[in-house]
Amino acid sequence: MIANVPGSRAVLAAAAILILLLAGPASAGEDARTLLSRSESLHRTNSQEYSGELTVVNKDGKVRKKSWRSFREGYAGDAKTLVRFTGPPEVKGVGFLSLARPGKSTDQWLYLPSMKRERRIAAQDRDASFVGTDFSYEDMEEFDHKKYEVERNGEQLLDGRPCYVITAIPREGGGKSVYGKKILYLRKDILFLVRVDLYRKGEKEPGKRLLLSDLRQVDGHWVAMRLEMSDLKKGSGTTVLLDKIVFDKPQPGDRFTLRNLNREGGE
Repeated sequence: MIANVPGSRAVLAAAAILILLLAGPASAGEDARTLLSRSESLHRTNSQEYSGELTVVNKDGKVRKKSWRSFREGYAGDAKTLVRFTGPPEVKGVGFLSLARPGKSTDQWLYLPSMKRERRIAAQDRDASFVGTDFSYEDMEEFDHKKYEVERNGEQLLDGRPCYVITAIPREGGGKSVYGKKILYLRKDILFLVRVDLYRKGEKEPGKRLLLSDLRQVDGHWVAMRLEMSDLKKGSGTTVLLDKIVFDKPQPGDRFTLRNLNREGGE
């Protein structure tokens, strides 16, 4: 819980001021690439761990809940991620491993306890639902702006906060994507991504929308405690609430391996 995070309010306030000073005001001439590079530098951490409570609400209002633990080492283009579901019983033990490759499609595997082995996620399955949620396998990747052509397209207020609006289109040779375009909303004061509109290829309107909210500081790092992925066509939505976040904790050398993914209960 955030209330248990070490550090006083004064320390957190000082850290917030320091981050804002480091971010500095963006000049009118800064292009999208510069803003995204600054954002990545500002928010990069060596590692992140958290527990997540996930709620899926389908178009008929049926609610399903799941819980997981997530481990990440690296950030954006060099991120390694392991997710292990902890409940309910029908998904407990399901694991997911994602290994980013600079300039290429991310390698991903899903482990199902019933199969006792991993399954590689093929390129044609990147748009498939991730364990019954509104996130696809591609949505589980960390955003790496270097795989996209990016362009700054003005500014917009979101929840009273000015945001840069940036269009990102997958680059040729940057790895396969199910999306033809992403519209990013980057909060001006802290250069933090707070919304992504996702357009599948050929779509004129966004098919999905990711909102990142309840921004807080944990050990001097900004983090969105609430993530909401909405499928705007199906009318369904998935909300993830983060808890017990730890940054920059050294990760075991074998955590992000297929051997660990296949190990029953491996984290």
